[in-house]
Amino acid sequence: MDAPVTTALARHITEAKNRPLSPEIADRAKQHLLDSLVAMISGSTLRPGKLAIAYAESRGGTGESSIIGGTRTNPELAAFANAMCAHADETDDVNNRARIHPGASIVPAAVSIAEALDSRGSELLAAVSLGYDVAGAVNVGAWRTMEAMDQSPRTSHGLGQTFGAAAAAAFLSGLTMEQNRHVLSYSAQQVAGISTIYRDPEHIGKAFTTAAHQAHAGVRSVELVRFGFTGVHDTFDKSPNVFDAFGEEGSVDRMLQDLDQTRHVTKTDIKQYPIGGPIQPAAQALEHLINTESLRADNVRSIEVRLPPFLAYIIKDRPMPDINLKYIMSILLLEGRITFDNSHDYERFYSEPVKEIMSRVRVVGDPDLVPTDEYIAENGRAWRAIVTVETRDGRTLTERVDACRGAGSNPISWDRLSTKAHMALLGIMTEGQIDDLIKWVQDVDTASSTRDLTTFLATPTANG
Repeated sequence: MDAPVTTALARHITEAKNRPLSPEIADRAKQHLLDSLVAMISGSTLRPGKLAIAYAESRGGTGESSIIGGTRTNPELAAFANAMCAHADETDDVNNRARIHPGASIVPAAVSIAEALDSRGSELLAAVSLGYDVAGAVNVGAWRTMEAMDQSPRTSHGLGQTFGAAAAAAFLSGLTMEQNRHVLSYSAQQVAGISTIYRDPEHIGKAFTTAAHQAHAGVRSVELVRFGFTGVHDTFDKSPNVFDAFGEEGSVDRMLQDLDQTRHVTKTDIKQYPIGGPIQPAAQALEHLINTESLRADNVRSIEVRLPPFLAYIIKDRPMPDINLKYIMSILLLEGRITFDNSHDYERFYSEPVKEIMSRVRVVGDPDLVPTDEYIAENGRAWRAIVTVETRDGRTLTERVDACRGAGSNPISWDRLSTKAHMALLGIMTEGQIDDLIKWVQDVDTASSTRDLTTFLATPTANG
């Protein structure tokens, strides 16, 4: 069959079992697995997650895979519901190089299949790493430049994450290379999404378009092929192909080169705070000034936050507290720290005292903070911010952050990630359960069965 590109991608998925993860990649994959599980479980308490769980429970199923809260259903529906939970807010990870939220789609897809097939922990970890690589490479190949990706009316999440979720699920299912070509065919037919997601006021449609649709589509592609469905074998080769329909000036050579050379778990950011990604460097900068300069809400006259223009637009005046920069700056001044609870508190978001503090925060789009291609090549596409505080006693304090903690180029430590897990999950799980979850993920490569995860997914108050 004359389909060299599709065959190469299918072979990469099929032969992943022969490519052991290096200690560094395995460790980073474990961090992203844990971070995504934290996002899934914490997101089950939010409206998008609750809706998704109720929807999945209303549909029934064969009981092969767990939904957060304990109900069991088929793998596709479990992947869908758990992915909605994973991106119910902005706790999950982000790959800025490929402009995707990989963990929110890939981990729920991988977990649903791993549980259904009773895969080993090492297989789950390898599937997650593979899914990140495929998702990132497809997007890097699809768009000629980062600017083109940013400005595309087609959402970048709809493309790479669909193939990443499918790759992870296909690997765990042990499909042949010929079957994986068909998986790619069905995945291509389900690629979808437009960039209206940033206008979603409740994050429900965004959770669907940025995570759940892809997890469901990826798992469904694999389940169809496992059942015997066949499709075209050259979805990345002959025209019309994937890049004809999605992307801009796509290059299959660029995709395959990235697939060969880049491990995307090392290019993906873990957010140190459970808030919107573009706010991360500004929050870190202000937190540093609070700790070093004893800043409080009553001694700050004004705050100016400079961000790349596109990112400033995303988080300037959003109607959700965890993705509204002015609110997060205000909460930091009031409490000195960001927690899952205070960053999701709608009552405080609309309170008059907080609105007054928010009025002192100015957000400025600064073209000079847009990273050049040379900067990206050397440092990655990290979020950047400059925060300037004017105090009531006449001081001017400035802090700049170019690669915040958790960025691919500045990895988060296990201690900080554990702190985030406890902060996000306490009240849903006990301290002991959280510690056990962290330990299980750290030792996942020795786990004989991924069904052990069911204990953590079925936490009694996760859907409360």
